[in-house]
Amino acid sequence: MQSLTSLDIYKLLDELDFINGGFIRNIKSRRNEFYFLIYKGKEYWLKIVPGHYFCIADEKPEDSIDFGFTVLVKNALKGKRFSISMHNSDRILEIKTDSNKLVIEMFSKGNVILLKDEKIERALFQRKFESREISSGGDYAYPPGNKKSFNDMYGGFYSMLKSSDRESTVKSLAMDFSMGGYYAEEACFRAGIDKSKKPLELSIGESKMLREKFLEILKEKKPNVIDKKIFSAIELKHMAGEREYFENMNSAVASFFEKAEEPERKNPVKLELNKAQDRLKEYENDIEFINANYERIENAIKIIRSSDKSINDREKELNNLGFVISGKNIIPKERQQVNIDMTQSLNYNLSLLYQKAKRLKNIDAEAITSKTRMIKRIKTKNENQWYSKFRHFITSEGKLVVIGKDVNQNNSLIEKHLEKNDLVGHADVFGSPFGVIKAGENGEISRKEMEETAAMIASYSSAWRAGAANLDVYFVKPEQVTKTPPSGESLKKGAFYIEGKRDYVKNVQLGIYISIEIKEEMADLKATPYEPASTFFLIKPGSKKRDEVIRKINRAIAQKYSVQVNEDYIDKLLPQGRSSVEKIKLL
Repeated sequence: MQSLTSLDIYKLLDELDFINGGFIRNIKSRRNEFYFLIYKGKEYWLKIVPGHYFCIADEKPEDSIDFGFTVLVKNALKGKRFSISMHNSDRILEIKTDSNKLVIEMFSKGNVILLKDEKIERALFQRKFESREISSGGDYAYPPGNKKSFNDMYGGFYSMLKSSDRESTVKSLAMDFSMGGYYAEEACFRAGIDKSKKPLELSIGESKMLREKFLEILKEKKPNVIDKKIFSAIELKHMAGEREYFENMNSAVASFFEKAEEPERKNPVKLELNKAQDRLKEYENDIEFINANYERIENAIKIIRSSDKSINDREKELNNLGFVISGKNIIPKERQQVNIDMTQSLNYNLSLLYQKAKRLKNIDAEAITSKTRMIKRIKTKNENQWYSKFRHFITSEGKLVVIGKDVNQNNSLIEKHLEKNDLVGHADVFGSPFGVIKAGENGEISRKEMEETAAMIASYSSAWRAGAANLDVYFVKPEQVTKTPPSGESLKKGAFYIEGKRDYVKNVQLGIYISIEIKEEMADLKATPYEPASTFFLIKPGSKKRDEVIRKINRAIAQKYSVQVNEDYIDKLLPQGRSSVEKIKLL
């Protein structure tokens, strides 16, 4: 999949300079997308997909999720004046406020790193490379290469070109000058030079012409899409094909990247077919590798099965042959995804791969459609009520409970939606949501309802991320909750002061039930503190990553009902932090 090059980012940022100096009013996210609501005379949604592209989106994002990382970034940047730029000619965006910097890596798999005073406060993904490490508390190191800005490269063009040790001029332009493949090819074409020439072999005239074309391409802006497959910020004269031109970079990026991915994102059949094709290619490559190294692998199997030598000696011989042992498998170092069962013959290993490849070749869209339907939307009862934007559930005795998702919702819930006979709950920990049990007409709230509400409040508090098993939760009456602290004390933003006696529910066990009821292409998906009568998954704090838990839930649903639920819907219900699926009941 094509991503924005350094040159594309340079040109697009130049076009979007008008939002610099604006204020960040809000930040939203989906699983791999971030949206920044920028106010600069009017509101703009800046959409950034790390590792891929960014643009001003046409409309407000739907089905957004506030991950823990998103909340942290929002708390650091919201309400502040900002600027966005790129780091030299690296494919790295930098959003800067007063003391914070948000680094967005637009290369490889992408990443988002929040810096404070140049230290990593949190990263979306913590990663370790040969030359650098991304982890909380450490210094952020840019990728190696010390690339210059495009303007500096133009000024030092000749010295950079002559000092390049690349095997061809086109590779030097693509990599040393951050032009990327298409634009490097175009520069050579326009300059009329042989792209395969080494930089040191270029004449003075050729170098001068190349520098002129480099500047020409740097200044040119004629965004277009070729054959609906290739995005370009300029007119690629060396390339033939049908072109669609756009008025500006942003509209071109939005059209090519957003609209091109939309059908695939909403088409589970196509996604499954693509996955099958990718797996088939891997199996075919594995088969080709084994056939090309048949004798060497057979020799490795004979060595490990030999009883004449010690295990250590056999492992040394295998290592010299280029293999390592993993359980009952031997793995070639140069292709570590190939696992060869040494308890079976090599022909048997090959036949298994041929069978897997054959099955994948026979997969078609009709088979996938009949096997798995995608739940198109989640239906919830009373979805148009005031409380639908909050977390909410109905107690086992029929009372409505509403819980805030963030500071703003906590404020709104307490200041706008409290009534005389309601009860207000809060966990005895920093980083807890407020929960309100609505008394309803009879005004009576039972101890059981308090215990159920306490379980939900505790589960959606910071205690889950900390891996706590239980927590104390207290309840007070509406009149005990105030924004006015005692004389001499002050409250942090979004905080409330609690007056008088608190009614505690002690040692509340953290855990929620995620239940699902499916009807045609819609599903009722919700979280409750008690075991529901429908299919459910009991979730507790654990060691599994968020995406592992989501996949496990969706896999069980798919196997039982032949449907899949959009992962975002499940993600919305999970507390922040690692979890485990303690119990599954499929009805």
